[in-house]
Amino acid sequence: MNVFEFEVLIERIGTSHEVLVGQGVLPDQTLTEIYEGRDRLELELEPGIELEFWRETRRFETLFVTLIRTIPSMSKYEGELPISYMLEMTQSDVHAVFGEPMASKGPIKMPVPIGMTGGWDSYPLDPELYPGKKVVFQYAQDMRVKTLVFTLIDKGHR
Repeated sequence: MNVFEFEVLIERIGTSHEVLVGQGVLPDQTLTEIYEGRDRLELELEPGIELEFWRETRRFETLFVTLIRTIPSMSKYEGELPISYMLEMTQSDVHAVFGEPMASKGPIKMPVPIGMTGGWDSYPLDPELYPGKKVVFQYAQDMRVKTLVFTLIDKGHR
């Protein structure tokens, strides 16, 4: 995926799957259910790039970019990223580039196979380019960025 395609995806967060396919932004692939009854559907665009849709409306709500594999079945993204983002970053790098986060959470112990995490920091995206959207930097235990999460600030549901 190139930088332009990335920026288009981030810009289109909040758009329905049907519209994204009609615009040629996404391939006409079936959205998958990770487990039965889940209120979100997924689409893996390429290794390390996953899109999440709200089941009820099929609205694209979250773009996950995996930078560090934390479990064996996970794919890592190795392509291009928009300016200000790097394939290898630490929390210190994030704070130096983005400043003070709008929200933050320290290390958390998750169930196996994930285990201990480094927490996360959240920043609003440029409101002129990406209104109502934010990026969340999720950290591994050693405080390297493991996942970039581009999502809506207010999804309008739980």
